Amino acid sequence: MGILACKMLQDEIVYLIQNDPDIGEILIVENGEHIDFVQKLNEMDISYKLIPSVDILPNRIRKGPEDLNELPLPACNELNDQNSADADPETISLVVWQLDLGLHEVPKKLKLQVYHDLPIMMPKVDGVFLFYGLCGNVLLTVEDDFRDENCPVLILRDSDGIIIDDCIGGAIGGRQKYAQLLKSFKGVGTFILTPMYAQYAATDFFGYGQAVSGFSNEKMYEMNKFMFEASGYKQTALLDTGLSYTKNVEENAQKFADKYNFKIIQLDGGNQKIFEDCYRKMKQKIQV
Repeated sequence: MGILACKMLQDEIVYLIQNDPDIGEILIVENGEHIDFVQKLNEMDISYKLIPSVDILPNRIRKGPEDLNELPLPACNELNDQNSADADPETISLVVWQLDLGLHEVPKKLKLQVYHDLPIMMPKVDGVFLFYGLCGNVLLTVEDDFRDENCPVLILRDSDGIIIDDCIGGAIGGRQKYAQLLKSFKGVGTFILTPMYAQYAATDFFGYGQAVSGFSNEKMYEMNKFMFEASGYKQTALLDTGLSYTKNVEENAQKFADKYNFKIIQLDGGNQKIFEDCYRKMKQKIQV
């Protein structure tokens, strides 16, 4: 199973890995976005292997009769050892590829990157679990655009079959619950943070856009502050997702709130149901 993911959702991936005894092998693309992720796996003594890119993986032998005579590409010896999921039909291999966190700042660039990387990953795996939501509506048709009976692509959807809006929508339980949550703020502009979002907001908020534009820290702060004021934001809400892999969550949220003069409130109700359900569906697709 391939996992093409936003770094913002790495805690949810760690959770799925920790709670799935069927996983026999974990391969992680070593691209700089992996560092926090592997640290969390290390803390739980979960073994994995780093690979420079998915290009070094062998192509899968597909189910279609036209592909039966096609041999897989050569692979590094260490990727074909006795722990390989191919050697044990009862286990699965995960290939985790996390993309630049800052891409969500520019949805069009996010779509370009996802649409560039999916065709690279798909020949290497039996299915791709896309750890994204609509993200500004740019991924609305991604499943149809990459429809392939030999390698299904599955994006995060709620229990009603609706693609989640973003990482908050995934953690809160889907679109309906997300709408209810927003209504509960009674018109008070509220910037919602998950643990990973709090880390990003405190340390590298809109850092991708800053790097591209070349703006100074002061200029970027002024632009963010103007954006929040113009949008009517008054407070930030820290959502408890039920996961504790990310450290210093309270401190990060407070740092962000203090920087923009926000009141900070606590939210309960975060859960992993959407991630668990979609992961289960993806496993069923690739194990048929």
